[in-house]
Amino acid sequence: MKSQIISRWSDFDQLKEGWDALLKNSWADTVFLTWDWIQAWREAVREAVESFVVVVRDDKGDLVGLAPFYMAELRLLNLVSFRTLRVMADYATGAEYPDWIVSRHVEKEAVQAIVSALLKVNGRWDTIWMPHMTGWTGNIENISSACQAGGLPHRYRATRFGYFDLPETMAQFEAHFFGERLQELRDERSALLCREDVEIIRCTNKADLPGFLDALFELHDRRWSLAGGAGRKPYEAEFYRLFVQRVFDEGLLRLAAISDGGKIEAIQIGTIYNNHYLLLQEALNSDAVPGVGEVLRTLVIEDCINAGVKGYDFLMGADEEKRRWGAEERSGYDLFIGSPNLKTRLLFSKEIWPTGRFLTQSNQN
Repeated sequence: MKSQIISRWSDFDQLKEGWDALLKNSWADTVFLTWDWIQAWREAVREAVESFVVVVRDDKGDLVGLAPFYMAELRLLNLVSFRTLRVMADYATGAEYPDWIVSRHVEKEAVQAIVSALLKVNGRWDTIWMPHMTGWTGNIENISSACQAGGLPHRYRATRFGYFDLPETMAQFEAHFFGERLQELRDERSALLCREDVEIIRCTNKADLPGFLDALFELHDRRWSLAGGAGRKPYEAEFYRLFVQRVFDEGLLRLAAISDGGKIEAIQIGTIYNNHYLLLQEALNSDAVPGVGEVLRTLVIEDCINAGVKGYDFLMGADEEKRRWGAEERSGYDLFIGSPNLKTRLLFSKEIWPTGRFLTQSNQN
């Protein structure tokens, strides 16, 4: 196998033809690694990041492996800098499940080729940070094994996701909600939809996308403002404006809301990928009529069931609220890899993670 590092966006563009085909033939197959998702992110950040993509081809020249990194920075105690590789579009997009994209037919060999390529240029990077990986594809084990063989210090820790299968009918779904819970949902829906000015709206016209997104961002900003938070990440709004335009024509976008008196009070945006619904963003007016968020989720689930969608993915987190909807916990991992240099080995001698107070992300886009 032959590998190369792509650091120029003009060379990256040449990968478009085989990108999604390789993704479909890999265990990493998720909307967050598709060409459309990554290109929308790239356009949003206006190429303000440096590409660092490891490309692996077999002896016939066919694409069999991709590690779609970009260059970022971590700082230890805000003093020591670590050049850090992260998976493209993992920030300011709501993306989960970062991974290396390798053909199922040669997955171990392709992963080993990626590690070998990284070792050859270990002077150009210090760490690799991949939070929220899947735990059910086997890729974490392959990467860990290749790192071990290549002498790369690394560690991983468990994280959780929430997901549930969708049944064939709404009646079967409701059967999961016994007693008071089921009656509560029905009462909330009946009371809300009986209100004269309440309307369920679904985005079926591409020209309406900007208005839906404006409402989503407004509700998000209001929530963060009330909570005293920093608000929306840089580039996030621009990313979603670009992404929804890309996938709308394919019929994969799900954008629904409930309005009261002409004003959107709850909104949810998701996408269908591999016949599963992935919840990307949702927002709720904290002053809205009680139950509006739960009614909207019920309607989205019903739409998915009627369309034959097989599952509903909450993505990151498996808290009590998600379990109330029937979500089951799926395990995942945060993966942290180091280059075999002295500075990084010293870092890995301690249990330090990029999510702690000692090691922080710098100049994040």
